[in-house]
Amino acid sequence: MQHLRLNLGCGNQTPDNWINVDYALGSQLAKIPLFSLVNSQLKIFNLTWEENIFIHDLRKIFPWSDNEIDCIYSSHTLEHLSKDQGHYFLQECHRVLKQDGIIRIVVPDLKEFVECYTRGEMLAEDFVKKLGAWQESNHQSSLKKIFQRFLSFPHQCMYDQASLMRIMSNIGFKCQIKNPFESEIDDIKIIELPDRTESAVIVEGKK
Repeated sequence: MQHLRLNLGCGNQTPDNWINVDYALGSQLAKIPLFSLVNSQLKIFNLTWEENIFIHDLRKIFPWSDNEIDCIYSSHTLEHLSKDQGHYFLQECHRVLKQDGIIRIVVPDLKEFVECYTRGEMLAEDFVKKLGAWQESNHQSSLKKIFQRFLSFPHQCMYDQASLMRIMSNIGFKCQIKNPFESEIDDIKIIELPDRTESAVIVEGKK
């Protein structure tokens, strides 16, 4: 029997044997013939989007049935949703996971950023940047500036270990904090990127 595994908010990290899901504008435009060629010339998007990405708005009901999915991985996606949207996202993850299915969520660690700032190891303007607030760059091309709000996805909510554990536990997951690449997911080294685990909270749980 085939195992169904979701990589939610995949970006350009699209390993085989996973259903790689995204809704960014770039992932949608990649479905258009010759778009990749055009993007390589105009440099509208910094990422190279794969054509095989499954397009779905993760703020809405998932197109999978109850108890259908074996495993869910999501890295640096939850923080781009509002508090309510993020809660709904995690509820949908719980709904579609099979009993004893695995979920692994990776998000930036707000506590680490705050502690670094209060110790004087980070400038105020760099702190704002670390928080992922939307900022317009004067170095962008005119075309990029026009589409900036469609191309950028600022952070809308931030988490630390305690808050993410609490939220996921309240939804019904049996959770624990994990280190990078410490996981019950057998091919974690394929889907998890080292730089995305730095200054991050990693929570893995079961339904």
